[in-house]
Amino acid sequence: MKKQSGTIVGIDWSADSHTCYDLKADKSFKIPDSVKGYERLLNDYPEAVFVIEEANNRIGDYLLINNREVYVLPPCRFKEARKYHFSSGAKSDSLDAKAIALTFKEHPSYCLKARYSGVGAKITKLVTMFNIVSKSHSQQCNRLYSVLLRYFPEYLHIMDRQYRSNTSLKVLSIYPTITELRKVSNEELRKILNKENHRMTSGLRKKLDRIRSEGISWGDTSCEGNLIMFLANQILTLREEEERLREEMGETLENSPYRIILSIPGVKAVIGSYIVKAYLTHDFKSYQEMQKYAGTIPFLFQSGRKSIMLMRKKCDNDLKNMIHMAAFASLKTCGWARNYYKRKRKEGKTYGHALRALGNIILKIAFSMLSKMNEYDETLFLNAKGIKTTQPNNTTIPEAFTNPEYSQDAHPSLAATKDVVDNLNAT
Repeated sequence: MKKQSGTIVGIDWSADSHTCYDLKADKSFKIPDSVKGYERLLNDYPEAVFVIEEANNRIGDYLLINNREVYVLPPCRFKEARKYHFSSGAKSDSLDAKAIALTFKEHPSYCLKARYSGVGAKITKLVTMFNIVSKSHSQQCNRLYSVLLRYFPEYLHIMDRQYRSNTSLKVLSIYPTITELRKVSNEELRKILNKENHRMTSGLRKKLDRIRSEGISWGDTSCEGNLIMFLANQILTLREEEERLREEMGETLENSPYRIILSIPGVKAVIGSYIVKAYLTHDFKSYQEMQKYAGTIPFLFQSGRKSIMLMRKKCDNDLKNMIHMAAFASLKTCGWARNYYKRKRKEGKTYGHALRALGNIILKIAFSMLSKMNEYDETLFLNAKGIKTTQPNNTTIPEAFTNPEYSQDAHPSLAATKDVVDNLNAT
């Protein structure tokens, strides 16, 4: 095939084959998910622009490694494009590939230019695995809650939030029912837990004694006991894998030039990896583009005479959540962040809106640092904002989190965010 400039090829990827659509020639074709199929695409379209739905797929990485121009279309935009171009509801792989190509032609701003780097590829894999493990962990915790509520409610109610601690889960993985728990004394259980590097505290002893005295046996079967044991063991295994991934993320960042991201208040290995991954896999022209991608800035929705500012749903929700957590964590360690949060609250903003506004600033700082490859300089930031401070180190203020406004009782959802942040920042 002759070289054709200005050719747009939309790609609807799948596990075993990929449907491609040549917009200029108005034809579709399939290639296998193999090096042979990728090479065919490279040889037939040496100067084409490739547009593909954003996901963790090998074909996009292969094209980028071979210096091809690749744009990605976010999944939400892809669904929107299909409805826009084919309102009849028709669905096929070739129509999906055509919708992707047409979207880039008519609305190029909906797509982001992709790029490839070795560090970015490794961090992307770690972030992907962390997403899978983290979501599986949440699902299994919810399942365990439902099973305990049905078959062992006394354990759930007496342990309260402690039922999800590693020590409590270890107890459940050995003695999952009231019948089995009554067979073992606290001293015997303490010896077993010590071998597994778990502590038997006085508070745990009292709660276990209450469970033994208040628990009701309904003729426990091996089925429910095995299910509780299985879920408890799975949660513990997933937590170990989370910790391993967290350590590997930290090592990867520390051994790369992008370790500068860790100097931002509230940003550690996991949050930093999500930010660096987004930056290295997309060619953002400005910090506004990165903010739009992360969904930290609202957009103006207009319909007739009505206009309203709404938060973006068509964004990287995982990155958006991490920026929210970074904003919350910065309240504990950063003076200007806490003052900014207080100012927004005095203006009448909800705590959620105030945190999102703070997260927007943190992402802007991160983009500037990664673009210039400079470490976080608080003095430079404060001077740019026209903020004068007499404190030599504005990030260490003893009164952090003493304000009742930050308490768990005042804002339960803020407390939930704090639990997640503490887990992410464990290292």
